[in-house]
Amino acid sequence: MDFLTSRGRLLVSLVLLAAVGLVFLFLHLRFSPEAVRARAEKMVVISSGTISGSLDDILKQRGLADAERWRISKAYSKIINLRRLRPEDGYTIVFSTALCFRHMVLEKDFRQYFVFPSTGPAYLAYTREVPVSSASARVSGRISSSLWESMSARGVPPDLILDYADVFSWSVDFLTEVREGDKYDLIYEYRAAPDGRIASKKILAAVYEGAETGRKIAAAWGKGYYDETGGSVRSLFLRAPLHYRRISSYFTYHRFHPVLKYVRPHLGIDYAAPAGTPVSAVADGTVVCASWKGGFGNYVEIKHTAGYVTAYGHLRGFAKGVRPGRRIGQGEVIGYVGATGIATGPHLDFRVRQNGGFINFLKMKYRSSGGLGGKDRAAYLGGLKTLLPEYF
Repeated sequence: MDFLTSRGRLLVSLVLLAAVGLVFLFLHLRFSPEAVRARAEKMVVISSGTISGSLDDILKQRGLADAERWRISKAYSKIINLRRLRPEDGYTIVFSTALCFRHMVLEKDFRQYFVFPSTGPAYLAYTREVPVSSASARVSGRISSSLWESMSARGVPPDLILDYADVFSWSVDFLTEVREGDKYDLIYEYRAAPDGRIASKKILAAVYEGAETGRKIAAAWGKGYYDETGGSVRSLFLRAPLHYRRISSYFTYHRFHPVLKYVRPHLGIDYAAPAGTPVSAVADGTVVCASWKGGFGNYVEIKHTAGYVTAYGHLRGFAKGVRPGRRIGQGEVIGYVGATGIATGPHLDFRVRQNGGFINFLKMKYRSSGGLGGKDRAAYLGGLKTLLPEYF
């Protein structure tokens, strides 16, 4: 009797264990990426592509009924903001051979968002991170034409060229100070998915050696970039009112035209550039004038700290919201190159005054906006010399 009782208990335990195992197996098969791929081999991939229109539009075009579209959208709304889907985001919809919906995958920002049908009213959804690995690369070379063309020829991605120019935007004017034979050097880190897609890129260290600029060195530390002494690369003024990133973005849709710079006797600077080229404020400040001013045509004047005032003349027009009293941030677009007033062609008349007197902007001594100290400075300089030993 005791034997039978023990045997009965054993059978009950085995049954329960098997049930738990089946539940685990069911959930694992339902949600693991490996199981999804295995199941997909027995299904027909009806549609895959990139987002065009809304999710509901895509589902409707694939013949899904109203109720099913609602369930899929409802499930997705719990794990992703559908309003933030972009045209470059991908999707895959999988049907069975009987054309019954089996699952859908949205791919956005190196994440996969799955939705599966269920027997209940709500569909099941979960998110999977796409694995990425980190690596670094180094590119160096000499300028043969422009910075953009020379770096592009070496395979440097466009966004990284702009980041490089941004790092030196307080010390180098890449529109007018670049000379043939100048040297650039760039070390960057990138994160990539198994299929080769790049998740992110960050400049670790950069060098520019120019005939006009001398040697400039910068490297990342925390959230900023610092020079070879540990001082911040940022300063009160940008090197020029025509910002490289703004110009490059503008010329993405226009034929590139070189920007020429002329220094006039009164210490003003003329930048000859195509009409419509964006003009940026060289420093934080407050607009004191944004109107027509005689021979200057459309004219903007901005008051800065330490008694500095910058002026921008012959503008084709003003950027939206630029008016007296408005606070302006460094690098913010304030207007567009034009030929208004007394001008023989499109150009920007740029002037700087301090305490009422004109000064030569190109010979100004740029003050760093801060720097590293103590142990941080020592650690930074040690790391910089490890990254760029040949420059020390």
